[in-house]
Amino acid sequence: MLERFHYIDVSIILIYLLFTFLIGIYFSRRASKSMDEFFVSGRCLPWWIVGTSMVATTFAADTPLAVSGLVAKGGIWKNWIWWNWGVGGVFAVFLFARLWNRAGITTDAELVELRYDGMPAACLRVYRAIWFGLFQNLLIIAWVMKAMAKIMVTIMGWDHTTTLLGLNAEVFTVLVLFLLTVFYTTLSGLWGVVATDFIQFIIAMAGSIYLAIAAFIKLGGMSEIRSRLAEGHFDVDSVLRIIPKAAPLNQATPFTEFLVLVLIVWVVMYNVDGGGYIAQRLFAAKDERHSMFAYLWYNAAMICLRPWPWIVVGLCGMAYFGKIDDAETYYPLMMKEVLPVGMFGVMIASFLAAFMSTIDTQLNWGASILVNDCYKRFFRKKSSDKEYVMMARIVIVCLAIIGAFLSFAVKDISQVWIIVFSVTAGIGSVYILRWYWWRVNAWSEISAFSLALVATFIFTGIPFSKHIFLKNTLLGKGLAGIYPEQPLFQFPYSIALSMVFIIPAWIAITFLTRPVSTNHLVSFYKRVYPGGPGWKSIAEKVPGYEQHGIKFVTFLHIILGIIVVNCILIGTGKLILGSAMTGISLLLAAVCAGTGLFLFLKKPENRSH
Repeated sequence: MLERFHYIDVSIILIYLLFTFLIGIYFSRRASKSMDEFFVSGRCLPWWIVGTSMVATTFAADTPLAVSGLVAKGGIWKNWIWWNWGVGGVFAVFLFARLWNRAGITTDAELVELRYDGMPAACLRVYRAIWFGLFQNLLIIAWVMKAMAKIMVTIMGWDHTTTLLGLNAEVFTVLVLFLLTVFYTTLSGLWGVVATDFIQFIIAMAGSIYLAIAAFIKLGGMSEIRSRLAEGHFDVDSVLRIIPKAAPLNQATPFTEFLVLVLIVWVVMYNVDGGGYIAQRLFAAKDERHSMFAYLWYNAAMICLRPWPWIVVGLCGMAYFGKIDDAETYYPLMMKEVLPVGMFGVMIASFLAAFMSTIDTQLNWGASILVNDCYKRFFRKKSSDKEYVMMARIVIVCLAIIGAFLSFAVKDISQVWIIVFSVTAGIGSVYILRWYWWRVNAWSEISAFSLALVATFIFTGIPFSKHIFLKNTLLGKGLAGIYPEQPLFQFPYSIALSMVFIIPAWIAITFLTRPVSTNHLVSFYKRVYPGGPGWKSIAEKVPGYEQHGIKFVTFLHIILGIIVVNCILIGTGKLILGSAMTGISLLLAAVCAGTGLFLFLKKPENRSH
């Protein structure tokens, strides 16, 4: 089963793994000093390290598979399910990155009691810790492990009967991957994570770009790819569209789905203000300016640099293999087909890098929430940093073990993306306003969380008979009799419909419940000084802070940023797909907008909020 691996490939993989382990050992002593060192790298990282670490983290082993799978299932335009962050992410750069850094906290869940007060805030904090740090985190770990196992099984030509050392091939693969990542993550904390992320990003990008070029050349260029797609009975026009063809807005079409994704979905997502592991990186930046530039680099790299190599490989796979049962295996199938000795090893190393850069982040971030916001907050408030770091290492191992077991239940990676989006839809509107409107309280978040979960079951109507986790359980079979086989409303329309009910409901509940105490709000304002008209009544009680607010130039930054990111994204795609003049025009527009943005940000007077 190892005949595909030449000794050169094996040597490259082993060198990469050895280097990763050495980094873990090198940073282990520094990470052991305190919680700040273990979870936020002492708050001293420069923007280019922070931003690259963010990009590497979101470059998981699952992402190329899911992206190529989306292209096969609907067309290039389907990637707006995450490209919409080319709008939302730019908003977050200029509206939230500085605020996270100013907060000076260890986890985004800790913000809850910094912003709100009383028992509702304490309950919300522990709920967030359990939901994001445990349940959602485990789901992400599971689908990333599943993706890497799928890659290895496909590349090696294994099937369900293949065994290695007495274990099923997939079980063996997940076990090896588990041991690889947990070792250095447990030792080195976020120091090891960001250091390895930087190297892993370079390896992963180099591998994906080489594979895309090799596949493109093997297929004979875009004209040949178009011909083969047509021969394979694909709708070539739909597959190759970056933006769907305009259509009436009174019916569900690819165009209306695109509009919902770009104009609505990013606003209501749980990560709209850059929370989670992104916020953890912003805490680790040396100052608020570095946090802003880190977030800007992350958004540009994530949207503009990463996707096209994956899409090209997906298109080549469709053209070469035709229609297959599992569209997410086009990527590893093309790896087997086109990569020569040496580059095959580099590509496997790049997938290991992509896998490890995501898993190490999820494990470290999940441990930070569970230790900081549960263990320390509610059980051991006065313990030593040594105890907290030890507990973090135990939690990392536990999360990895559970995530590895859950990976066997995941079948469709992109479907898991949709489930995660759906059960947290609507909370984004609260996350935006909690920074810029004093009246938002803990009940605002609690109600939005609860209503989003209810809306997922009512409007989305998850088809339980096919659900990846409940399919073979008594609960799943029972619920399958209540809900239809297909969702009542397809994603993303289900999220848009949910928002219509969730946003008015949580706002009404906000006014019906007690506001946060004035003293608590003043304390929060003095620490973070978010500004804006929504804080005017509080700012009046804090002499010297009234001048802080959202300036007109901030919105100009946002507009220019959106132009830069999306023009590079679409312009690059147009060049690849053969529309040279359109592509060049869009790239020139990106250069002009980028120059303007650079000049604005360079001015000293714009360095303050």
